[in-house]
Amino acid sequence: MSKFDPTDIEHYLGRYSLGRDSNPMNITDSLHFLRVKVPGGFLTSKQFHGIADLVKKYSKGQAEITDREDIQLHWVRSEDSLAIFKEMEDLGFTTDMCGQGFGGARYGDPRNVICCPVSGLEKEEIINGRPLMEKLTKYLIGNPDFLDMPKKFKFSISGCGSDCVRGVTNDLAYVGVKKGDEIGYTLFIGGSAGSTQPGPRLAKPLRVFIRPDEAFDVGIKIIEIHRDHSNRESKIKARFKWLVSEWGTEKIKEMLIEKLGRPFEAYKGPTFLYNSNHEGIQLQSQEGKYYINIPLLGGRLSSDDMIYLADIAENYGTAELRLTPTQNIIIPDIENKDDVIKKLEERNFSLKGPKLKWSSIGCSSDFCGKTIEPHVKQVVANIVNYIIENYEYKLLNESGIIIQGNGCPNHCCASNLAEIGFSGMVTKIEGKQLQVYNIVLGGGVGPNAILGRVTERRIPSDQLIEKISLLIDNYITKRQDSEKFRDFCNRHSIVELQSFLIKK
Repeated sequence: MSKFDPTDIEHYLGRYSLGRDSNPMNITDSLHFLRVKVPGGFLTSKQFHGIADLVKKYSKGQAEITDREDIQLHWVRSEDSLAIFKEMEDLGFTTDMCGQGFGGARYGDPRNVICCPVSGLEKEEIINGRPLMEKLTKYLIGNPDFLDMPKKFKFSISGCGSDCVRGVTNDLAYVGVKKGDEIGYTLFIGGSAGSTQPGPRLAKPLRVFIRPDEAFDVGIKIIEIHRDHSNRESKIKARFKWLVSEWGTEKIKEMLIEKLGRPFEAYKGPTFLYNSNHEGIQLQSQEGKYYINIPLLGGRLSSDDMIYLADIAENYGTAELRLTPTQNIIIPDIENKDDVIKKLEERNFSLKGPKLKWSSIGCSSDFCGKTIEPHVKQVVANIVNYIIENYEYKLLNESGIIIQGNGCPNHCCASNLAEIGFSGMVTKIEGKQLQVYNIVLGGGVGPNAILGRVTERRIPSDQLIEKISLLIDNYITKRQDSEKFRDFCNRHSIVELQSFLIKK
């Protein structure tokens, strides 16, 4: 254990916190979790190695990558917290503040600023969002002005042309765009996949053009509006989406103009140009170099796996790793890609499969204590593996199918923003407690983002594979030309979709 002064708690206030795993149905014996905030998902081999050591000592050797590019530890004992905080500080990391554990609309903090995981690498990149992410992170971490907001605030930055960070679910999304010969950002505000009032919302476009040197100031003014004007009377109305819904984007824009002391330049061009989660092995903009996206399907890995990947990045890349919003790990700057592929396969990290394997995610429902077995990470993995084994990769890639699952209705992994989503709950059937799932269809991000529709309710988990298989079979036989799966779902009524889920 690291040496520390046990009375020096004040040193860590505002930058470090434990979250609670001890809810009624949690049978994992984990009382606390710790969420390592990894700014933009970027970290060095040395840092990843250091976190692996923490995982081995304090988290039973198991970690998980979150969909906000964090690393989450469980089984953390409160008596070890100061020692862990000291080691984290030495590595250069802090945690989320987990203010949602308090009652009332208070103690909201800025969550990890997520960023396109291939910022600075993508060949067709519009703008590298990493410098903006770093500036926002440096200003906001531990800043007492933003530790008691009505509720948490989420930033995202994507400059690659794709909504690879699910920006439409964020309170403030920066989206890289071109206006004439200039590059910059346009903004979306008030997004949230969660069920708090006024319900799930796609972020709304402000239709403004922001130059790179203006982006930081505008972002801080927007989070100040949330802090000063969002609802403090009701926790379920405390997210920024409530204020955006009540005021409308024009009033928000007017207040921003007043705070900044200048008008905005309008932007009417395209925003998200295509759909990609930067899957597989891709050539970088740097000549002769590749990035390799390693699919984890649920984000869980052991401390030994972490050390193994850190060593690959050290020996074959530039000692850098990047976490993704799809719970995967990218190693950039690889020249000898065949050697790295072989090393990964030796550790059972396979790079073969359709894009679905890289893009599907599930939440930590087995730890939050709101669900029972089978938990959603395993449910998603089982269904994805079944689909991969039974359908052609080409068809799956053309379809655009992505699967996202939550164990409870909180939509932590945005089941309502995937082509196929599962939203779980615990219910009683014939006197027995069962984990069941609503099936949500037709959602997705990108150029035509849309919230999915609940199509079937309270389906026992052992029936899901058959129902999804029937649905895909109907898609194959009934689609129009090269119609995407999302478009197919939204072309049909809920009643029609329900009929596709029934074995004839």
